[in-house]
Amino acid sequence: MMLRPGFALFNAALILGTAYVGVRAFRRAHPNVAGVRGSAMLGSHVRGWYFSTLEPIGQLLIRHHVRPITLTYAQVAAALTVALAYAAGFIYTAGVLLLFTGTLDIMDGKLARSTNGDSQRGAFLDSVVDRYAEFFSYVGLMIFFASGWKVWAVLLAILGGTMVSYARARAEGLGIQCDIGLLQRPERFVLLGFGSIFSAIGVHVWGGHHGLLAFVVVLIAVLSNTTAAQRIIYTSRKLSEAADA
Repeated sequence: MMLRPGFALFNAALILGTAYVGVRAFRRAHPNVAGVRGSAMLGSHVRGWYFSTLEPIGQLLIRHHVRPITLTYAQVAAALTVALAYAAGFIYTAGVLLLFTGTLDIMDGKLARSTNGDSQRGAFLDSVVDRYAEFFSYVGLMIFFASGWKVWAVLLAILGGTMVSYARARAEGLGIQCDIGLLQRPERFVLLGFGSIFSAIGVHVWGGHHGLLAFVVVLIAVLSNTTAAQRIIYTSRKLSEAADA
């Protein structure tokens, strides 16, 4: 998406200003973090603050009797739009929509719990949609980069994201809680979403060829595969301890 330099700078200032206001609100508010799992990158306080920020939207959805499955299907549509935006070179738009897709995933789960509408079927569909949504984004990126080492970086990011999810699912199937690691799915969405936005702004202000976006993809590829390795080692150790007990 072509952004005029002035408009691009305005967007950058808007994002940074929103972040500043959000941080100040976060420091003043003391969000309820009970039951909120954090990670190395997005701690429980950050997630708790974001969840509390989304609470009014959740209440609005409840009042209008929106079903969790509706948000799941909306996530599929949003993910396909993200892929098309990346493929067409609308990097800024793709980044914004990617963050929106991640928010839909959060709202889906919160809505299900708030309305007692969570079920094994819903949880299964949500997990499947999550995998497709992430894959669509990477496919769009591969089309955008077209060829060269950047495509291989995207492939490694796909592999890492897949193995992070698979290692957890397989471990939990064996009775081991395995949600450790540097880069889980929310972190990948945040990195790629904001990386896309600021990369687009940078290109339209200073020129270049989306070096920041390429760096973010490489970072996701490295950290996601590192996270997968962490989970494999952790699960292997737990299984060995159980066998020796």
